[in-house]
Amino acid sequence: MIVQNKLPAEDVIVSARDICMTRGDNKILRNVSMDVRRGEVVVLLGPSGAGKTSFLRTINLLNSFESGEMFVDGHRMGYKKTKAGAYMRDNHHLTEQRRNIGFVFQHFNLFPHMTALENVWHTPVRIMKQPKAQCVEEAKKLLQQVGLSEKMDLHPRELSGGQQQRVAIARALAMHPALMLFDEPTSALDPEMTIEVLNVMQHLASESGTTMIIVTHEIEFARKVADRIVIMADGQIIEQGTPEEVLDAPNHPRTREFLAKVV
Repeated sequence: MIVQNKLPAEDVIVSARDICMTRGDNKILRNVSMDVRRGEVVVLLGPSGAGKTSFLRTINLLNSFESGEMFVDGHRMGYKKTKAGAYMRDNHHLTEQRRNIGFVFQHFNLFPHMTALENVWHTPVRIMKQPKAQCVEEAKKLLQQVGLSEKMDLHPRELSGGQQQRVAIARALAMHPALMLFDEPTSALDPEMTIEVLNVMQHLASESGTTMIIVTHEIEFARKVADRIVIMADGQIIEQGTPEEVLDAPNHPRTREFLAKVV
């Protein structure tokens, strides 16, 4: 594990440096480096198996990696530097680091025995030890923000897939994360529900100023919300730039090939 002295600049919230990940003989990530500025919306695009989700999961160490460094909000994820070298933090410290990162998965992972409202306020109360009354009021506001003020007393089984995903987004926001990660949040939804969720995410991107990194195959959504689009293939970043640069005038042949298949 390489440990450098220089920390990312203050306006950089995510700094990945030469991240490498292998599983068996398969090289999942190959020296992936990327900085994400505060308030930036970055969309990761690329063919299946490109390493997009794997890279996203390394940011909060849901996936481990063999070499490289990951910084979030100026802190080295997973490792603490000492004069004797670097050592892996224990699970308690990893949990502390992850509190600043919201993660919305492909599948909603809601607590089935809790209402939508309870799903949103539960973690801040139980994990963060915040006052319940305060968290309940904030949960109501968040559910209203994602268009579910009339559904807050319903259980997940009584909600559509799109509504469950919007509850999951509200639940992540309830932790006041500095960074939101979205792993193909519409992949399990039909087209109508997909539009519901994408509209909520587009509103977050334009109104909240939250830093977001999004893995998706929704090209037109990426065009609307992204400050920067990053194309991955074979575990590497092959091209990046503004939506206009990448989607309208791609340079790399693999990017052109990918876009020809999905647009």
